[in-house]
Amino acid sequence: MTGADIAAVYPEIIVTVVAMIVLVADAVLDRRRAAFALPIITIAGLVVALAAVFNVVPAAQYFRGFVTIDAFTSFFRAVFIVLAIFAAAVSPAYLARRGVPAGEYYAIICFSTVGAMTIALSSDLITLFIGLETMTIPIYVLAGIQRTDRFANEAAIKYFLLGAFSSALLLYGFVWLYGVTKATDFATIANVLAAQGIANAPTIVALALITVGLGFKAAIVPFHQWTPDAYDGAATPATAFMSVGPKAAAFAAILRVLVGALGPLSVDWSAVLAILAAVTMTGGNIVALAQTNTKRMLAYSSIAHTGYILAAVAAAKAGPSAGAAVLFYVFAYGLMNLGAFACLLYFDLEGTRGASLDELNGFGRRQPLGALAFAIFLVSLTGIPPTIGFVAKFVVIQPVLDAGLAWLAVVIALNAVLAAFYYLRVVVHMYMYDAEEKVPRLVTGRTLSVSLGVASFAVVLLGILPNSIYQWALEAAQPLVR
Repeated sequence: MTGADIAAVYPEIIVTVVAMIVLVADAVLDRRRAAFALPIITIAGLVVALAAVFNVVPAAQYFRGFVTIDAFTSFFRAVFIVLAIFAAAVSPAYLARRGVPAGEYYAIICFSTVGAMTIALSSDLITLFIGLETMTIPIYVLAGIQRTDRFANEAAIKYFLLGAFSSALLLYGFVWLYGVTKATDFATIANVLAAQGIANAPTIVALALITVGLGFKAAIVPFHQWTPDAYDGAATPATAFMSVGPKAAAFAAILRVLVGALGPLSVDWSAVLAILAAVTMTGGNIVALAQTNTKRMLAYSSIAHTGYILAAVAAAKAGPSAGAAVLFYVFAYGLMNLGAFACLLYFDLEGTRGASLDELNGFGRRQPLGALAFAIFLVSLTGIPPTIGFVAKFVVIQPVLDAGLAWLAVVIALNAVLAAFYYLRVVVHMYMYDAEEKVPRLVTGRTLSVSLGVASFAVVLLGILPNSIYQWALEAAQPLVR
């Protein structure tokens, strides 16, 4: 290990140190001071880590080839840190109100972010699996961090059991792949598979196991069973982070493994992923239509968005534009979905449940700015211009068409229309229904309002001027092209 190796992972080191400082500060400070200091320490430390991402480090392999620093790594590092900053900023009021241990909450977010960043910089199956587990194990704890709530306990148990099962399948797939190629680094695996030509039976088994394992992590139908209960039962700020951070990391892993290492087998997996994408977006949207609880509706809609992103992965033969579509959509989805879940923090509800449609009645008059932010996020999730959600769907459809998957582009368009019904139904309840007698008390927090204001402004601004983010995503996708 050299000085260059250490310099290459400065962002990961900084985030880890921030987590440790948070834990020590939580143990030393009294509860009142900790509630004030911990989010400031977390956000400030993550901002420093974000600055370190853009520190000029030569694009190369480090740690004897186990780590790759390139444009792809930098893009995902920045996305993960921005999502962690947002998750930390919207949480203080809820944590104080519900008695959730703040030190544990912020440290878990940081540790999970380190794992996600490790996935992005991996150039080897071993590094990727370590990053995947470093990311998911803290999330199991985060799901059940509101220990006195039985729904949170149920969410944590279901997430842990199915997460452990998917990790076992994924690791078994890696073992089969190693048996076929006698290598664990992505470049060698790709070269061996390219020389092998037509996939043999062991290679197909490895590909199937890896697809199922990553399918669980990304919540792809039919491997999505844990998602609604885990999102619905977890504390709302935890759900906000769970719904975006791990999903973004799962797609970083999918791109590194399927497009990078298993790229020579794209003929075998692209058709399967196209079918899974269509089933995922359609299944998520149809079930979301039937939900009357906003939090559960957003949980099912997040499955539908997984299908949209997966469609761009299936169109990998279209070239860098497909990879750029995945990266751009991951960024856009993270911003608007985390914001949508965070808007539910305005409602003071028992346990961990989200507001029902009836409880949203009159929200536009009771909390005008919060309702406006919520409406912007929902319109963006629908894919209506001039929001980043519209641009994200557009940049996905283009490579899908270029890859000759016109039928999948039609499915995406039809699903966007389907999603409009349940997203805009929430907006109708907020603005066009009068509040009933028994409506939940509204609460607020300065960091919550500021964060949602910044995020909703970014959703609109980047919908009007998306070129900078898209060009960055296009550059980040280049290393995946063989």
